[in-house]
Amino acid sequence: MDHVIRSIEPHLYWHLGMLRQEWRGGKGEYKKLTDCPSYAECKALVDAIHVLEKHEYGQAQTMSVSNLIDW
Repeated sequence: MDHVIRSIEPHLYWHLGMLRQEWRGGKGEYKKLTDCPSYAECKALVDAIHVLEKHEYGQAQTMSVSNLIDW
């Protein structure tokens, strides 16, 4: 499963970049992170990775979307 997780991560990081641009460059357009258009994609990818990590390692290891944005 580790190879599946590693293959999803580049997509997650690309979408996180888009989300960062929307959130920080939105000039107050979005009141909550979840209002940003790219949030749903990021959340779906993080959730998928969490499922795979729980199966492989027994617990999720990847941070949440909001923590990844600040990271």
